Parts: sequence; structure tokens; C-alpha cells
Amino acid sequence: MKTISGKQGFILLVCAALLAWCMVQIGEVGNHLQYLIEAPAITVPDDSGAGQTRPNGAVAELLESLRTSSEEWNGIISRWTLDGVVEQATVTTEESACNGRLTLLGEGGQWLHPMLLLYGRLFYPEELQQGTHAILLDEQTALTLFRESAPIDREVQVNGETFRVIGIVRHSKRVGDLTDSGAYIPLATAFDMSLQLDALLVEGEPIPGTGASVAFKTTVTGWQSGGTFIDLGKESMGAWLWLRVLLFVAGILLVLRFIAWLNHGVSYFHRQTKERLQRSYAIRLLPWMTGRVLLLVLGYAGAIGAAAVLLQMMIEPVYTFPEWVPAVLVEWSDIAQAFWNVWQGGAVMRVLRTPELIRLQFLTLLVDGMSALGGVTLGMVYARWIGSRQRIGENLKALYRQGVSVDFVYTDRPLVYADYGYAPCEGEAQLRHGRRTRTMVPMVRIVNVVRALEQLPPSARDGAFVMEVEDGQVDRNCGRWLITCRDGRTTIEPAERDWDLKLPVQTLTRIIYGTQTFQDFTETNAGFDMRMRSPAMDGLFNHHPGLEIRAR
Repeated sequence: MKTISGKQGFILLVCAALLAWCMVQIGEVGNHLQYLIEAPAITVPDDSGAGQTRPNGAVAELLESLRTSSEEWNGIISRWTLDGVVEQATVTTEESACNGRLTLLGEGGQWLHPMLLLYGRLFYPEELQQGTHAILLDEQTALTLFRESAPIDREVQVNGETFRVIGIVRHSKRVGDLTDSGAYIPLATAFDMSLQLDALLVEGEPIPGTGASVAFKTTVTGWQSGGTFIDLGKESMGAWLWLRVLLFVAGILLVLRFIAWLNHGVSYFHRQTKERLQRSYAIRLLPWMTGRVLLLVLGYAGAIGAAAVLLQMMIEPVYTFPEWVPAVLVEWSDIAQAFWNVWQGGAVMRVLRTPELIRLQFLTLLVDGMSALGGVTLGMVYARWIGSRQRIGENLKALYRQGVSVDFVYTDRPLVYADYGYAPCEGEAQLRHGRRTRTMVPMVRIVNVVRALEQLPPSARDGAFVMEVEDGQVDRNCGRWLITCRDGRTTIEPAERDWDLKLPVQTLTRIIYGTQTFQDFTETNAGFDMRMRSPAMDGLFNHHPGLEIRAR
């Protein structure tokens, strides 16, 4: 039975594609630590002649003090930089102008943000350290200003200062970018320029497993308070939280279904072993038993391992977001305190954001939306699959109420039907479905025990016995009956005394609708208990009536 429609499959495919794209985009953001502050105002010379003051001398002083403070990062931060940002800067030539983002690179800026160089060269380390009137342009900026993609050694003006173009770098506009144009100059060059910076960005690359986030935050907030601290690695993990929940729930359900399948395999293996032990010595069955036992053990070990991985996946965010966990899990005051600690920090009226943070916030919304849509769709598919299994039991009870004695199906899911008391019959069929060929197994089940027994031809041997039947699906099939065979007549009536033959409905189905005589069945099969054997058993169960075939 088909449990997923074409529309649901399309939705799941779209969700999977978008989530895969988000995974790539989030991975490109990286795990850097950032601290963003407003840049100090430039110093304007007064009329008294004190014009020797550097316009952006305050930025230079902040850089020097940060260098001193960064000595505490030895062993936890591999490299760091202090960059400047002008959100809307005008870059001009004699013929045209272009507005875009101007990034002022610190000494480590080029290495923390690798650039794809198209033409020319990047800055030399000494140029970043001492400053130079050289500039890198985005490809779009170069085309706007010069109508060509490689204007190397051409000149542009930024805030009245002349800069020489030394390279063209690739840039594509993404979420978080205000414009698709931009340029790059050394931060040290701006110390002597009357260029008002919008913000300063301290950025560092942490060494994993060293607790760099806490140390970095402590240092930069002590260096300059009032800024915005951003842990991109933490934000990236936060972007996947709802997807983690979806994967955990789906994974646990799959593990539980796999364990249920293994349990069914254990039951089937137990029945096969009992049957084979009646025909062969145990020593001869050791190779056959060893292989199957090993597969079952590996299956259970794999299920336990998968469950452990899923639990670890859900526990991992607790170590990254310890502020979410109350000191006392059941104390309301601690729960409220943890809530306000998490959400009150972002309640400030003014907040500085980096393009990477804005991009992650957008990707978080996309991941949450696709996870919710995918979760609802998977829930519908799972409910439909569970419903199809439940309908088997409901159909059996409906058939019983209609007086039907037996149900016969061709199915490619024999294990599912075996759980509902069906027994396999001899032979199989091949069904062509598109390019696939499915093997259809015939399976039969007694729906009405009394009706099935009444349809058997009379026994040629007189006698009586009490039979007890167990049925987990059709409640009225569960009972104990006295079966009397005498003078070519068979009578069936409820019994109060103890049973002579006790068996599940699946075994009774195999006895009545199988191909073996009752004597052959008892010698080669298991799955029943017998205290006393009656001649009437052999006379009654040696008949095998025909079946009305119904494909499902």
C-alpha cells in the first residue's frame, strides 16, 4: 500500500534541497568571534593651530590598547584583527561615482576573510601594518567606475584622498549585504584621513576546545564596553536547533521501528530453530544459527549505537547554550531567571549587527520553516503508514463480523502481515510496477475460527479434544472449544475444561490451509502446545480446503 503521495514527496524533496543549501551557506559563515562597537568620532583641528592631531587618532589608540589586551589570547585565538567599516562610502573617478561598503582591513583582515582575487594582487603585510594609498575594488565597483573589469593601476578618490587600484576581487551580494558594491583599504591608512568610520569590528578565529568564546568576550568587553558580542559558531548551531529536533524524533522512530523489526526476526528465528531441531541435530545447525545470531546481535548493537548518537546530538547544544539550563530544573524562579537571562540581553534599543549575523538570522528562519514543513509532512506520511497497519486489524474484525472465515492476500510486505496473524502459503508471484519487479507472497489468515472449522469436511476418525486459540487482532477468535467428531459429524461448542491443543491463530491457519497432514505438521513444525493427542485431530486437520484469492 502506497504511504506517500507525489505531492508529499515533492514537498519533502524541496525541503531537503533547501536545507542542504542552508547547510552549505551556514558552513561558509564560519565560527569566528566578533565584537562590534561604534567608531569614535574623528578629531577636527581647531583654529589655534593645533592641527597636528591625527583625525582618527582615537582608532589608533584603541588598536594599540587591544594589542596589549590580546596577549591574554595566546593559545586560544589563532589570529585576530581590528577592522573598520563605513556602511555607505562614495568612491569616485573623474567620470563616475559608486556608493558601497568600505572595509578598512586590519593586519589580519585578509587572512580571516579570504578573498577571491580576479586581477592584480592583494595587500602586502607591511601595507596593512603601516598604511598605504592602495585600494581593492569589488568587480561590480570596478565595472561601475571604469566600465572594465581589470582597471589595475587606475586611480580613485575616497573622501578626497587618491588611491591606486591594485586588485579586483570577486563579490556577490548575499543576505546581510546592503549593496553589491564595495572596496577595501588598510585601516592604518585611515588614521590620518578625515574619514568618519561607522563601526569597528574585532574578529578572532578561536582554537576549538579552549574556551575561547568566554575569554574573548571578557577581554573585548573590558577593552571597550557597550558593543555587540557575536559568537558565529554558537549562532550557527542555533540555526540548526529545530532541524536537530526533527532529526532526533525521526531518528528515534526509525530506531524503534528497526528494533521492532529485529524483534520480529528473533521470533521468526526462534520458530525456525524449533522446527529444524525436530529434523536435525543441534551440532549441524550451528553454522546456520551462528550467522543469524551474529546478524541479530549486530542489528541490536547498531540500533543502540544509533540511539546513542541521536541522544548525543540532542545533548550537544546544552554545552553550547548553558544559559538555557536553569540551576534547578523544577524551580519556577530559576526557570524564569534563565528565561530572562536569555532574552533580556537583546532588549536594547540600539544594536550593531554584522552581515554574517544577519545572514545567519535569515538562514535560521529558513531552516525553521523548512524543518516545520518537513516535520508536518513526515508526520502525515508516518500517520498514514501507521493507519495502514491499523486498518489491517480493523479489516480483520470487519470481515469477522461479516461472517468471513478466511482472508487471502498477495503482498510484498510479508513481515507486516505476519504480525497480524497471516501465515505464508506455497508459491509466489512477480508483479511488474514501472521498472521495478516486486515479489508478491501469498498469505492466508483465519478470520472466524468457528466458521473455518465448520467448513472442514467431517473427520473419518471419531474422537474429541479441546482446542484453545490465541488471536491478538480478532478478540472473538480467542477462546476454548470442544470439538467432537462422531458418525461423520463434527460439533463445535465452547468448553470449560482444560485444553488438549493450544495454538495461535497463525499456526491454526497453517494447519488447516497448509499442504501437510496433521501428523507431518506436528513432526516438522512448532508454534503450538499439545498435552493429549486425539485421533479426531488427525482425521479433521488432514483436509485442506481451497482458498478464494484476493490481491491486496
